[in-house]
Amino acid sequence: MSISVTANDSINTVTITIVGSFDFSLFNDFREAYSDLTNHYKVYVIDMSMVEYLDSAALGMLLSMRNTIELESNIQLKGANAFIKNILMISRFDKRFDIQ
Repeated sequence: MSISVTANDSINTVTITIVGSFDFSLFNDFREAYSDLTNHYKVYVIDMSMVEYLDSAALGMLLSMRNTIELESNIQLKGANAFIKNILMISRFDKRFDIQ
């Protein structure tokens, strides 16, 4: 389980990649991944292509991020497998996030 952050200032985008289980064990690391950035970005990409498991704590962490990041910034949830994407859709995350 790990989180990596890659910022691309030229296109005003930051990518946060999550590997393994996206659960409460990543609470501090996930919050630091976006709150410790020195710039505010137009697009925040959460790369979920390597997430194997997601729990309710992860949903809460995403909502907390949405409430922290400026409203004009776009948060994209990318690469989730069909099961996780279904959880996101049932939870109506498509109303607050760009799910791809």
